[in-house]
Amino acid sequence: MPPAPTVSEIQSLYHSFQTVSSRFTSYNFNQYFLRRSHQTFKPVLQSLIPAPGTESVQAKQLDPTELSKWFEEQKKELEVIKRAAEVNRMCKGPKLVVEHAQPITAGGGEGAEASP
Repeated sequence: MPPAPTVSEIQSLYHSFQTVSSRFTSYNFNQYFLRRSHQTFKPVLQSLIPAPGTESVQAKQLDPTELSKWFEEQKKELEVIKRAAEVNRMCKGPKLVVEHAQPITAGGGEGAEASP
């Protein structure tokens, strides 16, 4: 088993996940993988780097062998997501309404949307 990854290696992998997630042209896939990467890495990073106000509370430390196994799994997952992002870019469809959000400048109906 390889040695346990350092905090900077985990942060670098997390940044790579976010970069690859933003390559999805589909808004739903893009947002899903951004959320998923945040939910995957946040607990691990919090256990390795406790928040400033929680030094007195002992954070749950991960076993180095479990951490290295998790890190290897995440590297494999990153490769899968890279391939999926490329396929998504080749088969992109029309943009969703939420991607074309424009501010309302003139009210329709009662005009409450345009009022400050």
